[in-house]
Amino acid sequence: MISVPKGVLRLAALKMLSESSLSGTDLAGQIRRVTGGEWNPGPGSIYLMLGELLKKGLITELPKREGNVRRYIISAKGKEELSRLTKETESDVARQLRLLAVYSALAGRKELKAKVLSLADTLGISLDTAKS
Repeated sequence: MISVPKGVLRLAALKMLSESSLSGTDLAGQIRRVTGGEWNPGPGSIYLMLGELLKKGLITELPKREGNVRRYIISAKGKEELSRLTKETESDVARQLRLLAVYSALAGRKELKAKVLSLADTLGISLDTAKS
């Protein structure tokens, strides 16, 4: 299992809710599936975050179809937020890759450093852009 920063759950939820309507349980299952079981956010985290997204108008609760199951979908405002978060994430990934290249160099793994920097370069984000 990995530890994931809080903001990543928001990104994951908006991304997945942009693709289909999901309940909190469905969302947790999708995250586990997409990450190969590496990330398993708990129900408390999922439902707290869904409540925050709902309150901010980033998602919409759909009418109930089956018992008490609440399903959600992204709103127009949520799509704008998803776009912003996606750009921010690309920059974060570029910074993290460059940091991994530094770790690789310090560990004496020049070939790994070169591979990681090459991967960072494929993002098309310069180091100056990634700093902002």
